[in-house]
Amino acid sequence: MEEVVYSAESQLRSPRRFVSGAWSDVRVSPPVAWRLFLQSLRARYRRSWLGYAWLLLPPLATTVTWVYLNSARILDVGRTETPYPVYVLTGTLLWQVFSEALQSPLQQLTSARAILTKSRVPHEALLMAGLFEVIFNFVVRLAVALPVLMWFGTPPRASALLVPSGVAALLLVGFSIGLLLTPAGLLYQDVSRGLTLAAGFWFFLTPIIYPTPERWASSPAGALNPVTPLLAMTRRWLTLGAAPPSRGFVLVVCLSLLWLGVAWLGYRLARPHLIARL
Repeated sequence: MEEVVYSAESQLRSPRRFVSGAWSDVRVSPPVAWRLFLQSLRARYRRSWLGYAWLLLPPLATTVTWVYLNSARILDVGRTETPYPVYVLTGTLLWQVFSEALQSPLQQLTSARAILTKSRVPHEALLMAGLFEVIFNFVVRLAVALPVLMWFGTPPRASALLVPSGVAALLLVGFSIGLLLTPAGLLYQDVSRGLTLAAGFWFFLTPIIYPTPERWASSPAGALNPVTPLLAMTRRWLTLGAAPPSRGFVLVVCLSLLWLGVAWLGYRLARPHLIARL
């Protein structure tokens, strides 16, 4: 096996070599990531009595809780575009895509900490395996949610073909933010704990369980929340019908692509220093 030596010397002193190494790791990562994903999937549910039901219980529990609070008038969220159970369920499913993608980079590399310094497995393969898992989780949840949508009279429309692009956008935003925080998170556990806390607070700043207020866009929390246009647009494609992507949707996707490039570059540059301290 080829020996890999990590050096603290700046990798940008040889840009061509840096780009070549980065592209080589990306090119060989997909098949490795797929094998890692399958291995992780088998190991994760092998000792679980409920198995894949754990993918469905959190969104169902969230939906039932908020539907009860709304029906009992404990919390009046107002009118929604679709029946409230459908509104909450679809919002929760889409939110979990973002939330899991946000925490995936740090979780994947933390769980593989023991092999990062001993194996030639590209770090990008570990990161891709995490994305495969997020996508798998969403597909399973959506397959179960579709009969619920039909039961409430909101079957998927032709615009549902656009849902994968919305899911990809949510993945992109969550993953790029999570990757940017990963170098610090590998060194300090506070980052992981803070990320979990921030995600819980972020949930209530996003129109998942309530419709978007009219003045929400002019408020700081509404204007600076990148998840809102992506989740709202994807939910509309899934339940209401065709609609062109909003300007906010396009802007967030473009900025997230740039953010992902910066985050990946930062991680590649930080990697030798991280290996030395793990």
